Amino acid sequence: MISTLYKIGIISYFKNRNSLFWSFGFVLVWVLIYAYGFPAPSGTYLKYTESTYISFILLFGISVSMASVVFYTVSMNLSIPYITRFDRVKSYEVSFSNILSSLTFSMVVGIFAIIFSLLIFRLRFSSVYIKNIYMLIFILIVISLFFTLLGLLFSYLLSLLNQVGSLKFISQIPMILTFILVLGLQIFRKPGPDLIYYSPFNAMFTIIIYSLTGKAGINYYHSGLNTNLLLISTLIWILSMVILVYVLEKLYETSGKRNQYTLEDIFK
Repeated sequence: MISTLYKIGIISYFKNRNSLFWSFGFVLVWVLIYAYGFPAPSGTYLKYTESTYISFILLFGISVSMASVVFYTVSMNLSIPYITRFDRVKSYEVSFSNILSSLTFSMVVGIFAIIFSLLIFRLRFSSVYIKNIYMLIFILIVISLFFTLLGLLFSYLLSLLNQVGSLKFISQIPMILTFILVLGLQIFRKPGPDLIYYSPFNAMFTIIIYSLTGKAGINYYHSGLNTNLLLISTLIWILSMVILVYVLEKLYETSGKRNQYTLEDIFK
């Protein structure tokens, strides 16, 4: 049953024009803006500027893709039409299959963001390299999992609060948070390291830079952060969200709201 729901999820993501536009289109536009809309940096700052651009694009691209994750997750959690079609499916099967399909979609967006960014920046700046490909792959999985769980968290929370109509706004919150927190530390050129360790957005952003440059720094002025602590901090955030999703799912199961909505209620 999980494999069947997984296939349904993958097909739904890649057949949704809105999801494709806001995920892949977002990456395309910002890669071109970063590459050709700003003057090329020189000297020591070049690799940090390039890695910063790629980090922004990767993190924002996956966070934008979470919008479709939220929509699809809510429709599944409300068993419309998936639970009603498969009357023997269990709640954990629905959640697990949705995590897998959401994770797959987010990773495809992330891989596209990396390859397209490297290709365009290579043509533009001629100096883009990946220092640690394994770390880059690992952090891509971590970022995809983080935003997938965040999508599930919003989905169950909105369902419990009877605020399904707020999805169109709520689904953009991860991108807004990512932009504010990451850009905030970019503006303050010498950020305190403790703040970076506590913020999952900044921790993931910094690990991307480390995988590209070999130095864990939010910018040129600060490149001595501990990569292991950054990873531990991010994984703690993910574990916390897993626990919260589990708790909300149990509350949702006992709330009597599983079959309360229709597709028209969700997307009206």
